[in-house]
Amino acid sequence: MLKPRRRSREGMTLLEVLIAMAVFLLALAGIAQLIDFGSNNAQEAARTTTATRLCQSKMAEVEAGVVSVTEGGSGTFDEEPLWQWSVEIGTAVAANTYPVTVRTWIEQGRRVEVSQTQIIFDPQFLGNAAPAVAPTTTTGG
Repeated sequence: MLKPRRRSREGMTLLEVLIAMAVFLLALAGIAQLIDFGSNNAQEAARTTTATRLCQSKMAEVEAGVVSVTEGGSGTFDEEPLWQWSVEIGTAVAANTYPVTVRTWIEQGRRVEVSQTQIIFDPQFLGNAAPAVAPTTTTGG
């Protein structure tokens, strides 16, 4: 009597499993790098947003007269002590009107810097305009 022929077992060979694991690990390493890249970009975007907010805040202080529009200045922010700022004043473009450049930056890790330039009328002269002709009142007669 003939022995029944042995059927091959269904399933995966060791070589197929090793190749599948290698492909999986390479994909996992690529995904990990993408996550790291995205995280770094998110941190840089957050720092750029902070720099922009602080720059606009300092420009508002210049417009309000807290920082002199004729002298400028530099320093750190009270609420964000790691961030630095400088206010640079250009030559007057018209009477009491100056181009003002505000820069904010941080040196921690990768340097992030934002600058904003605006022409500002010296706030100490705001509201000092007198009418050229005094208004007259007429009475009906």
